[in-house]
Amino acid sequence: MAFVSIFSSAQETTEGTIKELSTLINESEGGAKLQWLDSLSSFIAAETKFESDSIANATVDLALTLDSLEIATWHTSLLIYYQNNRKGNAAEGRKIFDSFLKKASGTRDHKALAKFFIEGGDSYYFLRQYPDAITYYSKAENEAKKGNHKRYEGIAKLYKGGTLSFMGAFAEASIVLQDAARIFHEEKDTFNIMSAQNTLSILYSQNSFFKEAKKERDVAIDLAVAKGSNGHLLSMYYNAATDARKKGNRDEEIDNLKKAISANAKVESPDVYIPNLYGSLIIAYSKMDSISLAKIWIDKLEAHPDKYTEGQARIPYIKSLKHYYFAKNNYKTALQYGEEHLINALEGSQYEDIQNAQKFLATTYDHLGNERLAYRHFKAYYAIKDSINDVQKIHALSYYQTLYETEKRDAKILAQRSDIELLDAKNEIRGQWMLFGGLGLAAIFGLIILIRSKNAAHQRRLLQERFSQDLILAQEEERKRVARELHDSVGQKLMLLTKKTREKDDADMTSLANGTLGELRSIARGLHPSTLDKLGFTGAVEAMINELDSHSNIFFTHEIENIDEDLSRESALHLYRIIQEVLTNMVKHSKAKSASIVLERDVNSIKTAIKDNGQGFVLAEKINQATSLGMKTLMERAKIIKSKISITSNKNKGTEVVLITPVA
Repeated sequence: MAFVSIFSSAQETTEGTIKELSTLINESEGGAKLQWLDSLSSFIAAETKFESDSIANATVDLALTLDSLEIATWHTSLLIYYQNNRKGNAAEGRKIFDSFLKKASGTRDHKALAKFFIEGGDSYYFLRQYPDAITYYSKAENEAKKGNHKRYEGIAKLYKGGTLSFMGAFAEASIVLQDAARIFHEEKDTFNIMSAQNTLSILYSQNSFFKEAKKERDVAIDLAVAKGSNGHLLSMYYNAATDARKKGNRDEEIDNLKKAISANAKVESPDVYIPNLYGSLIIAYSKMDSISLAKIWIDKLEAHPDKYTEGQARIPYIKSLKHYYFAKNNYKTALQYGEEHLINALEGSQYEDIQNAQKFLATTYDHLGNERLAYRHFKAYYAIKDSINDVQKIHALSYYQTLYETEKRDAKILAQRSDIELLDAKNEIRGQWMLFGGLGLAAIFGLIILIRSKNAAHQRRLLQERFSQDLILAQEEERKRVARELHDSVGQKLMLLTKKTREKDDADMTSLANGTLGELRSIARGLHPSTLDKLGFTGAVEAMINELDSHSNIFFTHEIENIDEDLSRESALHLYRIIQEVLTNMVKHSKAKSASIVLERDVNSIKTAIKDNGQGFVLAEKINQATSLGMKTLMERAKIIKSKISITSNKNKGTEVVLITPVA
């Protein structure tokens, strides 16, 4: 009852204010009337759902009549916002912006101009004319700086950074977004802090830094939940779904899309976002072969064609239909929608959209047996992909190098502080020595040095461990990317080449092409174990053991419990790599005749025991060897998954490796 009472009171206050201002407008003329119109229009935009633009239009008309360009510019910005964000008609918003652009240049109100350029930039952004959007966001940024309006400067940078990121200009986007985040923190602008974190998470995920993206996004989601900001939650859950799609996790993708749809139901203009949300859900269900579920959401879009299938909404609509018909094996209809989507994508500058449109057409033409057109679209797809991935690779290296340099800098600062503190302590103790001649203080001084020395050594060790672990994680991400590239890029081209050699009936060329394709797949499997995704951890380990058993002189036995549900994706990968490293070393160096592998689960942990009857080695010598990178990597991987590892080995008595991995 209290909530209803408060709400009713707030609603009555709003209606009362509008009525009071309307009365004052009707009773006034000239400049006084403009002041009241200005107040009413601003109040409606800020305090209501802004469901009509009539008051803003009246305000602009009177302001222009009275040569009040500042007020006219400000309320024209509100009109553009209304079209972009309330009506979902960015084309009309751009039309208003373009027609007022010359007039706006005559105002000296930097705040009004900053807002005007931001809203104009949004119109171009929603129409996917990204270079123009960046031009106007930059103008907004400059105007905000001139007027020292920090919030508008931050917003302009935020939108500019997000647009640069969609265009693939990751380095510039990162710098601009970090500037925006700094401004919002200085201004204590919680709303836009969430927006900046969300946009940074998108930038990270575009560069396959999914862990960093999730970290940024999770913090922002917690803040958005606490603030009840459904607009932010809608965007964050949608982006989380995009990351899940890129990682091939359909269930997680659908779960996040449903959360986004739930948040969208609570925003002021839900119809604007429904085509993208429903369309993404249709694509996810289509790729899962859940045709009936996909059709349910298509029917929801087609129930309101004027809102959800035409105008700006047509792009996500046809995008979803092409995947739906492809899943139904209706490739000709899928092709029609795919061609239309590519035409629309090429009108914009969003590289991922163009890239995905080209790949879809290549795959569809391949299913239709048109290898010439399939190859043409594959070529266009890889031209974009190779260009962007070159940039991504540079920035991946840059990211981890920056992380390393930061840690080195912090370690250097820590060492310098320790040296200063140590020098101060020495001077202090020297004075006390001369004053008191106390041998006891010398002992304390020695203890302090010892403790500090141990602490400094401990800190250096922790920094080194952290860097080593980050290096392993970066290496794993790069291996995965290269394996994917080999499979998707070179592999597809080799498959096309193999088909062509078969058509030419050249046995030697066919044999060479098939052999090369087999070697490529073998290399890709070595870089990243695709069996983990296909078979799960337990099946992948069994497959690895069986393969070694058939290709080596060692007789393998194994007892492996199914522990797939007990390991996270990351832990499964690292445990797999540890077992792979141990078994590979065994085959290469042990000269063993037999070996056993046991994986068993108890209440709190998983025990992995690998034992052979080979020639063994001296453990201390092996670890200290400069070439024993594999052994050091094995130790670091164990630390990453918080496992205890013990290695027992003696000359001519075999080796046993035992790993205890905790589980939740």
